[in-house]
Amino acid sequence: MRARGFSSGLSCYVHSLLSQGGTLVHIDVWAELSCPWCYLGIRHLRRALAEFPHATQVEVCLHAFLLEAELDHALDVPRKVHRIEDLGESLDEVLAEDARLEKLGRAEGIVFDFDHAIVAPTTSAHRAVAAATDFDLVNDTSCGADTSALKLAEAIGRAYFEMALDISDPDVLIGCAQDIGMPAEYVVEALASSEYASRVFSDFQIGIQMGIGCLPTYLFDRRFVVEDHQTVTALSNILATAYENSGKDL
Repeated sequence: MRARGFSSGLSCYVHSLLSQGGTLVHIDVWAELSCPWCYLGIRHLRRALAEFPHATQVEVCLHAFLLEAELDHALDVPRKVHRIEDLGESLDEVLAEDARLEKLGRAEGIVFDFDHAIVAPTTSAHRAVAAATDFDLVNDTSCGADTSALKLAEAIGRAYFEMALDISDPDVLIGCAQDIGMPAEYVVEALASSEYASRVFSDFQIGIQMGIGCLPTYLFDRRFVVEDHQTVTALSNILATAYENSGKDL
């Protein structure tokens, strides 16, 4: 999706250097949890990592990017209407993009429910994912396809796009966390903490400063940038290249 528009990232990176001596590839991902391309992107990255023989040496750190930073409450308006009337997209653009996404989704078992999706702010959801990152650091599970952060981001995307749930609702976020085996108290603390709000805003500001124009955006080892929708095969090839070049002075 076209974007409108490293405190937590630094902690991930320092952890990979100091605590995980075997980590060779570090991937920073900027994503918006209400962006369907990011939902696909996180799923594709997880699949690529699941098939990658060196996945235990690949650390992924998710960063917030806010497509509607000014949105502060859920809207009682259909997503399509919101995109046309509030975001300035044409009906043809909206219908064409949704049709493409629905086709891509069907190919991998996703049923996008765009007609019932609830337009809502995503800052709380991003705070929950930041808490999942901390949960991974505590449990030494920051590498591979099955980190809590990646699983929670996918669960939130599923709740939004396939179940038409309000992802600004704390109960929805707690439910998503519990579904992946993450203690509810991590989410409760994140939603009550100004520190997590600052982390989300910091990630977003860094994304703006980087000039991110498409989502998702992947940064491999702070050297290689890959933007926009990527297939599982493409991400697998990029992973292999990043692993091959890891540690080299390019």
